[in-house]
Amino acid sequence: MTSNLLIYVLRRDLRWNDNPVFHHLVQLQQSSKQPYTHLLPIYIFSANQIEVSGFLPSGSERSPYPEARSEVAGFWRCGPHRAKFIAESVFDLRRSLEAANSGLVVRVGIVGDVLRSIFEEYKGSEEQRVTSVWMTAEDGVEERREEREVEEIAEENGADFMSWMDEKYFVDEYGHMFEHVLGEAYVRQPGCTFGANLRSPRFVHVLPE
Repeated sequence: MTSNLLIYVLRRDLRWNDNPVFHHLVQLQQSSKQPYTHLLPIYIFSANQIEVSGFLPSGSERSPYPEARSEVAGFWRCGPHRAKFIAESVFDLRRSLEAANSGLVVRVGIVGDVLRSIFEEYKGSEEQRVTSVWMTAEDGVEERREEREVEEIAEENGADFMSWMDEKYFVDEYGHMFEHVLGEAYVRQPGCTFGANLRSPRFVHVLPE
């Protein structure tokens, strides 16, 4: 029987609680409709946004990517404090997922290149196939360009693509306003913990660490 794999590409949605994608997967698990047998959450340290030369095992090696500087002024796109915060968030989420019998693949590079390598890994496999790629939507120009590239790669490989809205509001401060404007269904109550029972779909590794 062929396993259906869902790839979840994380970006700024690096949290276990109140995550719309994990929330939806829990709802799928609790229903009779379970279209995916395996889940592959993946975070990619994007070479466009963060300087990745420090990931090279040897200081003498040259990074295959240009320096992560802004196009006009040439400033570093990511400073040391933000890089530390991102790294802590990534590995905190990884520990949370592992505690739920899942996991998080961490890679470095360009998002499109990494995604293509994953599809290449599964090409021709009779046991597992990638059926969907999900990610949350972002408002930035480069982020939207990245989403379009991911969607194109998914379509080229016969997989569905879905972009999720990720609300980034403090519900306890603005909940009443958004409930009035958007409706009660769009407002999550503070203190809810989504994903506490997320055991399935199972997690799979596809590339060597």
